[in-house]
This record gives sequence, structure tokens and C-alpha cells, in this order.
Amino acid sequence: MKRSIKQPASSSYQFLDKLGEGAFGYIWKVKHISSGQIFACKLVKNSMRKEKKLLQREIQILQILKSKKGFTQLFASGSDQQNTYFVMNLMGENLEQRRQNQGNFNKILPIGLEIIKLLKELHSLGVIHRDIKPENFVMQDGKINLIDFGLSKKYIIDGHHIHYKENKGMIGTARYASINALKGIEQSRRDDLESLGYMLIYLHQGNLPWYSISDQDKEIRYLKIKKMKKALKIDKFFGLPIQLSSFMEYAKGLKFDEDPNYEYLISLFSQEESGTRLALQYFQPKPAIRLKFIQMQRTSFRSPPQEINSSRKASFEESSSAGSDIQEELKESIKLKNFIVGIKQPADSPIYVQQK
Repeated sequence: MKRSIKQPASSSYQFLDKLGEGAFGYIWKVKHISSGQIFACKLVKNSMRKEKKLLQREIQILQILKSKKGFTQLFASGSDQQNTYFVMNLMGENLEQRRQNQGNFNKILPIGLEIIKLLKELHSLGVIHRDIKPENFVMQDGKINLIDFGLSKKYIIDGHHIHYKENKGMIGTARYASINALKGIEQSRRDDLESLGYMLIYLHQGNLPWYSISDQDKEIRYLKIKKMKKALKIDKFFGLPIQLSSFMEYAKGLKFDEDPNYEYLISLFSQEESGTRLALQYFQPKPAIRLKFIQMQRTSFRSPPQEINSSRKASFEESSSAGSDIQEELKESIKLKNFIVGIKQPADSPIYVQQK
């Protein structure tokens, strides 16, 4: 015989459509019963211990980002007998969906400019994202928003930068991960920036040279991608703005705990997408970095076959890796209380979860 049990998520929200699922949990479109407002709900089963801790840490990151424009906003979190969850604002299509629907991006500097400003804000709060990819940038009211902080981490602990470490296992998405991330080196701000560079190339070209690498052995796949990224010549891509070459050279040249010069990068991406514009002259810290005049007759990498059905529901972190030793980062016990931000949950509700 079944009995009704009131549970925090199900008693306050009506679950409508599953938006995505993957190794790190599920995302649902939900309606708040009292207000009728539509949100997104991310949840994992309590039996998934590693994933549950990742979700709890993501909630902690979202608490840091509360009221910050351009980032996922947290409205409620909690746990019931089966799941741990949080409720967030539901936004529009991501950059990968937009690329599939409308084609490759002709201009990427304006996109890069918006994202650099978002990363500057994120990093100023002591947080690195560690999974920069098109699926994690969504459009809302004509602006780009950064989402999915499941692999994010605080790089400032008790006022000090985290220490350099090796042999951590790759964390992020290999296609866009930095070379150092593929080596298993502890990530910092520089890695978010380098990943952004690969992502912008992809959005412009619709492809990356390592797109077709599909070795089942993850370590072999990472090794091949790492070698190709080391040998990457951006001037071999047709039509890319020359500013991206200087951006990548700068990002790869940063030291582990070095403060990126965001103002330089903002000025770089504020320029017109022209083959003859030079960087603003006030930037001096790295004199070896110069924008290069690049010939317009550049080799173009062929775009990948359009096999992806753009009408399918977005997959959720389908290619992200949490690293083989992510448990080391999750040793500390994470305690969270159910909390509400701006939403009063009803004491009684017509929606219950039926359990045996």
C-alpha cells in the first residue's frame, strides 16, 4: 500500500519537463505551486554520494554569486528522502544551441568581451569555473549568462591562493580544457581564460582540430588532444580575428597564481574585428606579446558534419569530467540547511511524491 510523504521539492514545485540528465544528475523545468513561476531544478539521488557532494558544493558557490548579474541565481535548496536539489532561474538557449540553429558565429570578439567581464567578476569573488564550454553560457534578455558551477572551486582560501599541485586528473571538458588541465595540474584563473580561447575558435569555425579524436581510452584521448593544443597555430584558421592570437598567447603565458590583466583583455576584445588593428598601447606588463599582421589567405579547418539534431533537449554536462581524484577536494563535510530566497513555500500542497 502506498502512502503520501511530504517532501521539500515535490511539495512546493510541480515537475514539468526533464531538460537534461548526465553523470552529475538531472535538470527539470518546474513550476512553483503558490506563485506559478517557472524555474529549473537540479537534483541528484542521495545514493550518488560523490555527485551529491558536488551538488552541495555548487550550492555553496551559488550562494557566493547571489544577486550577481550574469550568473545562475539560487532560489531554494534542500533534500528529501531520495534527492538533494536546488532551484534556480530558468534561462534561454545556450551558445551551442544557438550555433546549431543559426550557424557559426561570424563575430566572436563581442562574445569574448562579455565573457571576459563575467570571468573577471567570478574570479574577483575567489571562484574559478573549470568547465568553460558553449553549453555553459546561456542567453537571457540579450545577455550572456554563465551557468553550471558543478565543477567550480574556490581558489582563494582564508585569503590565500591555493597551492600548485600535479597529478590531479583532468577536470572539465577535454575539448576546451587548458593544456595544464589536461596534464592534471591544479587549475587557476589562467585555465578559465585559455578554455575561453578554444571555445571562441569553436564558435567561429564550428570545429576544432581535435574534434574527431574518439579513443575509448580516456588517457590516450587526453594525450592526443594535449599534443594538438601544444602545436596549435591560430593563424591557420581562416577568418579568425587576430586579437585571438594575442589573447591565447597571453593566457598560456600566465603563471599559476598570477593576476590576469583583465583590462588589457577587455581592451583587446573591444577592438574591431580587423586584420590591421593593434592592441592599445597602455598595456606593458608582457612586452613580448604583440598583435601580428596575419595574411588573409589562411587555411580553413573543415566544419564538422551537421549530425546533431538541434531540436533535441540539451544534454547536461555530457562530456565533463570530474577528475579521477575529485574526492580529495570533497573530503570536508558539507552541511546545508534548507533555505528560501524570495519564495515562500506553502505549508500544504496538492503535489506529493508517492512512495511505498
